[in-house]
Amino acid sequence: MYFILEGDTVYRYFLSMVPAIYRTRLDMTLQKAELRVSRWLIGQLSLMAIQGVYSIIVFFSLHVRYFMLLGVLMGITNIIPVAGNLITIIIVFCVAAIDSWTKALLVLLFYVIYSQVENAWLVPRIMRSSVDLMGITVLVALLCGTAVAGIVGALVAVPTAALVAVITDEYLVRGD
Repeated sequence: MYFILEGDTVYRYFLSMVPAIYRTRLDMTLQKAELRVSRWLIGQLSLMAIQGVYSIIVFFSLHVRYFMLLGVLMGITNIIPVAGNLITIIIVFCVAAIDSWTKALLVLLFYVIYSQVENAWLVPRIMRSSVDLMGITVLVALLCGTAVAGIVGALVAVPTAALVAVITDEYLVRGD
């Protein structure tokens, strides 16, 4: 809440500590980074919405109990790479298994199909267009983030990679 109310003041304060000749360039670089990270968040929210809607439709068509709640939960947990949906699909599998094993296996089948489509088609396209990072960069960032800090590292990996890409492009690639 503090950063929402006072974030701009704090940003300007820390920016004022940078020598004047570098201040404008740093300010522009950080604004580019903020734009990329904001677009990542929008892309991530899009993936979550797609997962949630797909799950609600599939769970409804299979007559899974609490389909709406479980579909929304699938969408929300999509923000946690791999582990979020894995935990939720286990819950959905158990709920579907109460009615029948066929229904439970169909839930798993539809989840496997969706995860393949998401990983092979949706994530690369949405993240490339929103964050402007190559698919391999996103993958390496996720692997490194997970290795360093687990789930929290995976959550911040792509925005951090976007920030590093902007700073690298501005200060190392251009060489100005």
